[in-house]
Amino acid sequence: MSGTHLLGLEGTNPLGFLAALGIQVLFEFEEEQPRLWWSDDVIPYAVVDEAFPIDRLVEQAVAEFPRWLESPALNPNLQPKGDVKYTPENLRRYLEAARERRPGDPLAAALVAEGSLDGKGVAKPTDLYFTAGRQLFMGMARDILEGVCASDLVEAVEGPWSYASSLPSLMWDVVDDRNYALTAYNPATEKKLTNPGAEALAIGGLSRYPVFAGDERTVTTGCGGRWKRGTFTWPLWSRPAGPGAVRSLVIHASSDRQSDRLSGWGVSHVLRSTIRRSGQGGYGTFGPPSVIWTSSEI
Repeated sequence: MSGTHLLGLEGTNPLGFLAALGIQVLFEFEEEQPRLWWSDDVIPYAVVDEAFPIDRLVEQAVAEFPRWLESPALNPNLQPKGDVKYTPENLRRYLEAARERRPGDPLAAALVAEGSLDGKGVAKPTDLYFTAGRQLFMGMARDILEGVCASDLVEAVEGPWSYASSLPSLMWDVVDDRNYALTAYNPATEKKLTNPGAEALAIGGLSRYPVFAGDERTVTTGCGGRWKRGTFTWPLWSRPAGPGAVRSLVIHASSDRQSDRLSGWGVSHVLRSTIRRSGQGGYGTFGPPSVIWTSSEI
């Protein structure tokens, strides 16, 4: 099937998957929007309609990121600065300010939910919030979007990723899981290098995973298990899907295992990674992905 092949955005890596979703989010307020699907290669990669060549994607991202930065979702002017762990009053203000459906606004509903608080009485964020300690999610996301350049974006979508930037990482790349790093020395002393193009796109992709107030803590679309030891489940599909269809796929494919339904929707694989959090500080990482369902049509 013809299309623009985004070889850098591998569907088996949560960061690549979220970045591919972010490609569609770039055009959320445009009249023409790309459809997205995945190749049938051993390592599936993202594909979009051929009317969206890489230079068009990059041009749109360079124009759209400043609009995301202007949104109250990433520019809330509330305490605590740079984070989303708001008091109930500020949590309400934050979500109300991001209800206008401007570029970037949908991200707020993917970070926190009104009425969902932790044991300290402040907002409990999404399961995909992997930062901790001095690493503040909002500040890091802003640094990424402000620092990313066109060449970073080209590398992100074309690949291979070079890991040459000192911009922050939101820890969604599977290579960030360093608990079992096969090195002769402690990797904690290394300066972490990143791929800001993929990170920036993935910030938009996160908005496809809204959160809700659950009985015990925040419930995140596509996630399960406990806060300290959870899972993230995501689908790959072989048929071109517009933004509305993609929203449905990421919701239903994480919970529906009826093969006739999944195959009928064009889903080819369902993958799952564990979410691990360190004992000190609670920094999160994704474990290696595993395939938990495959279409019989493959």
